[in-house]
Amino acid sequence: MIVNGFLHIVVSRHGFQANDVGPIAIESDDIDEYVERITAAMEGIDFSSLTHISVSGFDDGVVFLGDDFRPLRPIIWADDESSVPDAGWCNKKHDESWWTHEVGVVPTHRHMVTKLSWLHRSEPETWSKVRRVCTPAQYIRWRVGRDTSGPIVATEAESATTALWNPTGHSYSTEVLSLIDGDLRWQGVLPDVRPDGSTVGSLYGVLVQL
Repeated sequence: MIVNGFLHIVVSRHGFQANDVGPIAIESDDIDEYVERITAAMEGIDFSSLTHISVSGFDDGVVFLGDDFRPLRPIIWADDESSVPDAGWCNKKHDESWWTHEVGVVPTHRHMVTKLSWLHRSEPETWSKVRRVCTPAQYIRWRVGRDTSGPIVATEAESATTALWNPTGHSYSTEVLSLIDGDLRWQGVLPDVRPDGSTVGSLYGVLVQL
């Protein structure tokens, strides 16, 4: 793996690539298998030549974590169409102009908001155990950065793709969250949002940054 001062890992449904290496195929919905394969791929790197590591996602998806902050179920990828009815439900609750004003987008099955609605509706037992929600790339960034006692972190641009983020208030929309589950205490469930370039952990002394 060739690195020139930084290592940028890009995660997708079918695997990952890093700088000029890859894509390396992973046909799995197990997010921890991604972590293991990426960690193994980094073996042999001269970390002394690196200034920082970053992780981003090509395909959005959702990872649900429980009390022990381990995955509760397989990844739900963005192109999974199970949440098509939930997109329809969201758009019946509020019209397109409301959604556009509130979160900048009109929900489709690809957005996190509809994946949350689907899990709440279809897997209530799993939903009752959810303590954190994030994308695959955010989970991998959190694990690679090895600060798993701290929050999972996102950029504002990442949050803007969820149909949960209010761009005017620079915060998650309480109205949308209440629509999905008005009884859930949402604080700490979704990633903390920080500026681009923020340091969110380190690996062998190399900063992991947004």
